[in-house]
Amino acid sequence: MKEYFFLLSSITSAMKGEDILRKNGFKANVFRDTKINPYGCGYVIKVFGEIEKITLILNRAGIRVNEIRESR
Repeated sequence: MKEYFFLLSSITSAMKGEDILRKNGFKANVFRDTKINPYGCGYVIKVFGEIEKITLILNRAGIRVNEIRESR
């Protein structure tokens, strides 16, 4: 399973996204890192799983993602 960073522009979106992903069985954590995420407040959701499923869940919940990066 791969690890991804979903870059968001607000803590509200990040926390909502984290909660929704956890309820759908994903291991997700929110943290702040302005070096990884230059958008807005710098919040990131780190999540393990299939990118297509994760993206679909966040889109359906109305969570706007600025960028997705794959962990190295």
